[in-house]
Amino acid sequence: MLLSRWILHCCVLALCGCLAAGCRPDDPQPSSAPPRLARELALYNWPDDIPRSVLEAFTREFGVKVVYQTFQSQEEAVAALLDGKVYDVAVLENPFIPPLVAANRLKELNFRHIPNFRNISANFRDLAADPGNRYTVPYHYGTTGLLVRTDLVGQTVRRWSDLWQPRLQGKVAMRAQSRELLGLTLLSLGYSLNSEKPSEIDAAVERLIALKPQVRWVEVDTPKAVAKLLDGSAPVLLGWPMDYQVAHAANPAVAYILPEEGTALWSDNYVIPASSPNVYTAEVFINFLLRPEISAQIVNERSYPTANEAALDLIKPEVRNDPVIFPPAEALRRAHFYRPLSREGETLYQRAWDRFLAAPPALDGQP
Repeated sequence: MLLSRWILHCCVLALCGCLAAGCRPDDPQPSSAPPRLARELALYNWPDDIPRSVLEAFTREFGVKVVYQTFQSQEEAVAALLDGKVYDVAVLENPFIPPLVAANRLKELNFRHIPNFRNISANFRDLAADPGNRYTVPYHYGTTGLLVRTDLVGQTVRRWSDLWQPRLQGKVAMRAQSRELLGLTLLSLGYSLNSEKPSEIDAAVERLIALKPQVRWVEVDTPKAVAKLLDGSAPVLLGWPMDYQVAHAANPAVAYILPEEGTALWSDNYVIPASSPNVYTAEVFINFLLRPEISAQIVNERSYPTANEAALDLIKPEVRNDPVIFPPAEALRRAHFYRPLSREGETLYQRAWDRFLAAPPALDGQP
């Protein structure tokens, strides 16, 4: 498995390109002593992404309460940070880092307070989204695939383009993730996941609009998202490995498909927003999360592979050997990593998503 994990890291490398109320800011201290820790730390993240047990362990050791606040999409998170909302640590995917850096919405990191950064694999450092890791600490990564109820629709869903089949009308569930949906539609047309060609973006948004009336919209929370899959109202769900672990445990007929056009690979990072009044406490928290045993605990409970190389041998064998969590090298050779867009590309994608939102609504839910 050490070899296969090394292959996994190499494949990924090849593809790369607190609320203010109730908080006490880090107290300034003489230069010979670190600041005091704040009483509370505001964490801004996906729902249920970091186990409650990990947050409670940090509180027991350091006496800092973690206030867990959530977003439903990366676009929502970016908008909140651009608006200057106050958080101490946030989780962001690679493509969304450069615009926030350009807008001075992220703090530069003091790695003297994050010595466990040494545990991060070299394959995840110094990437195009943040050269030199001035603002980001790699967290975990994963695939986007299709969860399929094979007992209801059989084994025939193998490609992104299959989502447009008439027999699946009203049977597909999705989340409102603009970059993800536009990217996967581009793949379904044979284009690059990161295309910035206006003609290809136009073709993708028209194809996505055509699918919209057939889609059931679900929330980002895994239990809510997989509910429609498990009750059979949406036997195909565009989702992630943690969705699969929950769904497959409830129904072994659920399969996780990495489509033939290639999966999309994403990578999350810890960042400290510029609005944080508790920067030192945030760095202590990130350093705690980078302990090998803590990173391994997150993987074991949340089913996403970690960028923390020192944690790999502490991951449960049944998790480490699960091909949904740690895909085989062959699947990764056909994978595509999200890259940051140029300013012109950001404008193209935003206009395309606005057109999609303005189109007639889906079967249920939003948009």
